[in-house]
Amino acid sequence: MIQTFRLDNGIKVILEPFEHTGTLSIGFWVLNGSRDEPEHQHGYTHFLEHMLFKGTGNRTAYQIAQQIDRVGGYLNAFSEKELTAFYCTLPSEHSALAIDVISDMFQNSLLAEEELEKEKQVIINEIKAIEDSPEEKGQELFLKAMWDGHPLSYRISGDEEDVEAITRAGLAGFLKERFTPASIVVSAAGNMDPDRIVDQLNHALTPLAASGTGFQTARVPPRRMRSWESVPDKFNQVNLFTGLAYHPSGILEDYYSELVFSTLFGESMSSRLFQRLRENEGLCYSAYSFRTYYSDAALWTVYVNTEPHQVGRLLTALNEEFSLLHREPPQETEVADTKSQLRGNVILSREDMETRMKRLLRQYVITGRVLEHEEWFKILDTVSREDVAEVVKRLVQPEQFNLLAYGSSSVKDLKLKKYEF
Repeated sequence: MIQTFRLDNGIKVILEPFEHTGTLSIGFWVLNGSRDEPEHQHGYTHFLEHMLFKGTGNRTAYQIAQQIDRVGGYLNAFSEKELTAFYCTLPSEHSALAIDVISDMFQNSLLAEEELEKEKQVIINEIKAIEDSPEEKGQELFLKAMWDGHPLSYRISGDEEDVEAITRAGLAGFLKERFTPASIVVSAAGNMDPDRIVDQLNHALTPLAASGTGFQTARVPPRRMRSWESVPDKFNQVNLFTGLAYHPSGILEDYYSELVFSTLFGESMSSRLFQRLRENEGLCYSAYSFRTYYSDAALWTVYVNTEPHQVGRLLTALNEEFSLLHREPPQETEVADTKSQLRGNVILSREDMETRMKRLLRQYVITGRVLEHEEWFKILDTVSREDVAEVVKRLVQPEQFNLLAYGSSSVKDLKLKKYEF
């Protein structure tokens, strides 16, 4: 059973004990990300994520890695637009080690000047790698065209000039301001004694003094801009991004209806999108849809890559599939099969403690609640054909879509016909 606690200094803790495993996955989450950075600190969230691995007053960078490695665990982190995460998965008997190491990184990182200068080059190489990836670069350009000038459209890492401008003093102040008890949530899943985990967390995090409200930023929802454009580059293929932005309702049942809709349309090999574009017509290698949720905005995106001469046929097929959603809404059997697929995915994912740990936090952030699996299944079971049809009616409208054709130099000569259905 999922349990929630508050540490003595106010940090929220969400635990899911599971005795039929020998592992534990624990994550320390900071509830702000790149969108919360002021203009003069673009890239600080991502840079700080890197720097916390570079040594503390108690451990060198090598010791941070070696102490987790020697018990067979692994330690990782990532930055997002609204979250930053540090997490460890390891044999459950070593829970205190994971807590001690990450707590040490949060509270005692040296942010050494020489490490900072080295890490600038690492992150600049990371940025250049994105520039060489048409799918990642195209996604960035798609968001910029849709939300130009809004923090959600910015690159998480910042640009090269942002990275070069980062200072140790600025980074230290950023750490102190952002990593406060009111901004931190700990989630864990696996074989554990919850009371023991809470005791270990209280002991390790006591020096992190309780604060009031923590870091606060005035998040302003993005204003969507209509765009339908092509951007030539050095790549051979055309990477097509098309989709729409909308304001999430915050209603839990709507989230599940959107999940069923998107899965049915494009999130699996049996989906309408994959079957039409790849299996039936051979127009592409990759074809899928995906959902992205932020605190005040949501995206539904379709991605396809293809050769330049196929773009016209591909857009025609996409238009027909969007139109078909209205003319021939998903049938009862399609909805039932999709719910069965999602149920099976969740059952399989329950074997992975890291997936369970991340699920706890993401459910809490998106919905304000954390559901037991059986509660999740019950809500999923209530999604009907009519609910999916309502999602189609609400979202899948020609005037709602943006489009970006990115990649081949020949895209500048393509006629990108807008949807009509």
